[in-house]
Amino acid sequence: MTVVLSSSSQLAHTLRPRHITMISLGGVIGAGLFIGSSGAILTAGPSVLISYALSGLMVFLVNIMLRDIALHAPGHGSFVSQIRHALGPLPGFVAGWVYWMVWVTTLGVEVIASASLIAPYVPVPYAVIEIVILAVMTAINLMSVRNYGECEYWFALIKVAAICLFVVIGVVLLSSHSVPVADNFLGHGGFMPMGAFAFLAAVPTVLFSMTGSEIATIAALESDNPDRNIARITRTVAVRLLVFYLTSITLILCLLPWSQSVRGISPFLMTLERFHVPYASVVMTLVILSATLSTLNSGLYATSRVVYEMARRGDAPRALQVMAPHVHLPRRAVLASAAVALLVSATAVLSPGVVFAFLVATTGAFIMVYNILIVCARLRLYRPGAWKGWLAIVMLVGVLLSMLGAPETRHELAVGAVALCLITLGGWIKLRSGGVASGARE
Repeated sequence: MTVVLSSSSQLAHTLRPRHITMISLGGVIGAGLFIGSSGAILTAGPSVLISYALSGLMVFLVNIMLRDIALHAPGHGSFVSQIRHALGPLPGFVAGWVYWMVWVTTLGVEVIASASLIAPYVPVPYAVIEIVILAVMTAINLMSVRNYGECEYWFALIKVAAICLFVVIGVVLLSSHSVPVADNFLGHGGFMPMGAFAFLAAVPTVLFSMTGSEIATIAALESDNPDRNIARITRTVAVRLLVFYLTSITLILCLLPWSQSVRGISPFLMTLERFHVPYASVVMTLVILSATLSTLNSGLYATSRVVYEMARRGDAPRALQVMAPHVHLPRRAVLASAAVALLVSATAVLSPGVVFAFLVATTGAFIMVYNILIVCARLRLYRPGAWKGWLAIVMLVGVLLSMLGAPETRHELAVGAVALCLITLGGWIKLRSGGVASGARE
């Protein structure tokens, strides 16, 4: 069985196993870990470890679902096309546009984040920095898929090396300093200082920080052996999450009282600065910058491939299915995604409280939607081991309920529901007008 597009001769297959490995490693490490973990720690205290364990289990289960649908829907491209194959054209339409919107919004946010990190050191207008950053990342994606893989390899290597180095430094600090571990960990209200179920409130934040692991399964389609690479990377998801998230957050909680965390400031940096580790600020700034650039690089790649597939099936403008013949790249899809990402970042200035706030608010609900559709597609295509799919559904619905219970995420769910209804309505109208192929299976 081969998980490639029906016109696979149009796509490059030049990514090597080392590229896929690093893309899969880097896919679960982003600014959400380095900075967003501070908010999760403040929400749940030490019990945030349960939040990370539950979120990691959900990501692991969803990745198993991705592997299964890839192996049992041969010839149907990325998971978006596999959802369409399993559930029908309307769910496929919704999944594609929901996923694309999540990532173009994320791209806009990451452009802003990258510019904010560079701006203090470069005396040019902020908007110019944003445009240059996005232009460079777009150029990388326009040259060849091999260039994307090579850049992502090094971005991911920096992130992986940073986490490993932090773990080593953390262990050395614990062994060489008289660190009051018990007091740091439990001396500020116990294991659950914010309440018995506060860890559930932190799950959405933690889960969103882990988003991106599915990009490796999309990239594997442009490698020389997609089936083998997809199976290999999904087998190691649990280990990656355990090493990168649980180990590093546990060390932080042992070295730094959770109550000293500051929302929006990296707890990794705060921990290192507390023990006067030299050059900690400079190094962490570079690591966080590499994380945002990595997200930009992979986000442009994923959005271009998904919208290209949708265009080929009539779910997106047909002009986006044009493939550059010599490099086998959907360059129009790359440019379209980059242009929309630039518009998203512009709305942060032009309409921060309306358009930009609306787009950002939709991402939480949309992530839940496409993950649930992935699981449903797997249950439809492949019956054995269905309990894993149902467990994933129960956990994802539990996240939705926990979002419903918190005022700030309740608003996000409401906004997301409105946007989802609009996308579904658009798909239904297009289907009725004959713009989308009506067959559930292709």
